[in-house]
Amino acid sequence: MDDIKKIAGEISKLSDEAKLYVDKKNEAELSNKREDAAGYEKNLAEIRKKIRDNLNLIRNEVGFKPINKKQAKIADPFIELENIKDVSLKYKKGLNKKDIVLKEDYTVYKTSKLGGFANKLFEKQSVKLSKQYKLFFGKLNHDLMASNTGILSKTYISLILLGTVASAVFFFLLFLIILKGNIIFTVVRALFLSVIFAILTFFVIYFYPSTIVNQRRRAIKNDLPFVILHMSAIAGSGANPIAMFNLILKSEEYAGIKGEIKKVVNYVNLFGYDLSAAMRAVSLTTPSKDFKELLDGMVTTMESGGNLKDYLKSKAEDTMTTYKLERKKYVESLAAYSDVYTGILIAAPLLFFTVLAIIQGVGGGSIAGVSVKTLAVAGTFVVIPLLNVGFIVFLNLTKIEK
Repeated sequence: MDDIKKIAGEISKLSDEAKLYVDKKNEAELSNKREDAAGYEKNLAEIRKKIRDNLNLIRNEVGFKPINKKQAKIADPFIELENIKDVSLKYKKGLNKKDIVLKEDYTVYKTSKLGGFANKLFEKQSVKLSKQYKLFFGKLNHDLMASNTGILSKTYISLILLGTVASAVFFFLLFLIILKGNIIFTVVRALFLSVIFAILTFFVIYFYPSTIVNQRRRAIKNDLPFVILHMSAIAGSGANPIAMFNLILKSEEYAGIKGEIKKVVNYVNLFGYDLSAAMRAVSLTTPSKDFKELLDGMVTTMESGGNLKDYLKSKAEDTMTTYKLERKKYVESLAAYSDVYTGILIAAPLLFFTVLAIIQGVGGGSIAGVSVKTLAVAGTFVVIPLLNVGFIVFLNLTKIEK
């Protein structure tokens, strides 16, 4: 335990030293002193290595092996400095390793069992297809990165192939059971229909990431004005730029943009990027054009020695003005939609059924060869419900989230 206390004390000192270098590096970046910032980054890299080595010594000393997810675990070197200090203090107090709870300041994607199974079957084919059809699968790769699904393009192509083959086999067997008649004709029809459904499955899985990208783009757009206001307030308090992203991520208030903020934090804490490089990397894959402009503007401001506080304040005012105008426009659109709904789905059906009642009352008959009773039933149970469903879908596609 004495050795652990000694190592823990060393980690505590290193964490304090790292905080000092982080502050100096951020000040150098804001002052456009790139050489000084690079020097501080080099010092931080050395400190990270020492922290990692010390944490590994503690891990080896106590033989720390978590049994389940509820038990605490010692994180790898790029964890939050405050958490490192907490571990040090707890070891100094001689607490049991089971009492240590440490929050990781980054996340790592893990391979799913289904993805691993798909790679075992189709990895070679997926690599070959991605090389032969770079344009077709290049778009898929970009959508996967922008969708933040955490799946590699190679794995996703393998999943597409697995889903296509599974769909073809399933529908082939299904149609063999359902269809009746000559055995050869049945097999041919079942094979033809299964191929059609397999092609549909292929394109459904292929375009799925793009639908997620569109959803995330809308979510980011709705959260962005408030995130910029939050950033502006933090910058106005004199906090370091990286603190803006850490505080926003911890607030749990912006679910739509959380994935992009987490990427920035991961690049800094896990991969050791400086903040400018991390924001550049995220701006290349974000689905939101507005968020990309924000990140690029922040990078330019920081590297040119501009005032980040003033930039964010100006950006916050512009985005809030745009947000209010879009809300006002949407409310006006809803008023127009309500008039359309009243005319088509309330007044028109009443008029239609009144006319049918009159025709039925004066002797029945038919319209275009269709009986009045059939028209009434079709209108009541088919046409009007479908129109209402279509209108609801339209509103959901055009709505602005709260």
